[in-house]
Amino acid sequence: VMQTITIGLLGLGTVGGGVVKLLQEHAAKIEQTTNVHFVLKRVAVAHLDKPRNVTLPDDTILTDQLDEVLNDPEIQVIVETMGTINLARQAITQAIYNHKSVITANKDLLAIDGPRLAQLAKSRHVDFLYEASVAGGIPILRVLSSSLATDQISQVTGIINGTANYILSAMTSNNVSYDKALMNAQKKGYAEANPTNDVKGIDTANKLSILSQFAFGKALDPNKLGIRGIENITAAQLASANHFGYTIKLLAIAKRLANKLYTFVGPTLIAHNDPLAQVDGVQNAVAVESNALGSSVYTGPGAGAKPTANSILSDLAAAANDILDYDCGSEFNNYHNELEPYNLTTVPQSYLVTTYGASAKPNSTVNWQGEFNGNNYWSGLTPVISHQELESLLKSFPKSSAVSYLPVYNTAKL
Repeated sequence: VMQTITIGLLGLGTVGGGVVKLLQEHAAKIEQTTNVHFVLKRVAVAHLDKPRNVTLPDDTILTDQLDEVLNDPEIQVIVETMGTINLARQAITQAIYNHKSVITANKDLLAIDGPRLAQLAKSRHVDFLYEASVAGGIPILRVLSSSLATDQISQVTGIINGTANYILSAMTSNNVSYDKALMNAQKKGYAEANPTNDVKGIDTANKLSILSQFAFGKALDPNKLGIRGIENITAAQLASANHFGYTIKLLAIAKRLANKLYTFVGPTLIAHNDPLAQVDGVQNAVAVESNALGSSVYTGPGAGAKPTANSILSDLAAAANDILDYDCGSEFNNYHNELEPYNLTTVPQSYLVTTYGASAKPNSTVNWQGEFNGNNYWSGLTPVISHQELESLLKSFPKSSAVSYLPVYNTAKL
């Protein structure tokens, strides 16, 4: 018997529009695989008269009043795609109190308030699902929470910000400056007018916090992570890395040792033959190291209307299933662990050190693993050295010369 589930949608931007389109395009497959007919009853938007390139089903009501959607007793599931933090928090909380299951892609809110909202949903016996919040189209959270639920994970590494990856890819392959690569990304719609969250690593840190909950049972405070962005990456660093057989990626890393969890977000050298080094443009990837599986890598589109909407629809199918089985309220992630958070930068590892200006090698006792003289710069690859040794090495350069350094992936000695 075909069952009907009634949904309400908040926001009709890129992702919201994608949800509406896929619900219509994939209707036959959805009904066959879930035995559910989804009815989109109401959609709330900020501006009713804004032109949109999405056609709503005939019976769907468009409103600019959130309450009309949140308080409608017929609506069983709320899909939140409007972004923002405070308004979304309010709307999600109200929906949960009204006994509606909630699906969201709002990683900024989840990084701050995810665990609290998850607890609230559990106590009200509704589902709270957010597969689309990390790596858009890659079903990584479901992989971690169900497929790998029985495995012991020791490390997750992600390229989980398409904007930053696009910029670094363009700087590397087209040999363009950071500013030019950013401008191109903005023209193509891959970067926002204000790209701060993307290029400074903030968005990546927010997503790492969510990944860490699923992989290690530990939410991270994104504000306490030592985050480095990509805005100061130079052509000299890219050329030097390439010379030594590496490429530079903005990585999110969480690595577990006993009851300690080491984390890092920042640009990192990664060997050309590493699968993550092949991930270019706006593609995303998550690499998982685990006891049973060894290494596994999940790649796919990190953003975009349809990939993100597809993740939302998979949540919708799960929520519908729970509603029909009278089984709502189990947590999307039920793995919780008291781990001590540490910064991976405090651990001995290898670095690429670059000095600009007079291309003179520093007077230091470092046993350089490789050296490269460029046009008006010098770069060296250090062996594994402690953070203290790195500090004193940087101090040993002449006061007049600018120096920058980047860590080398997977050289950390825990």
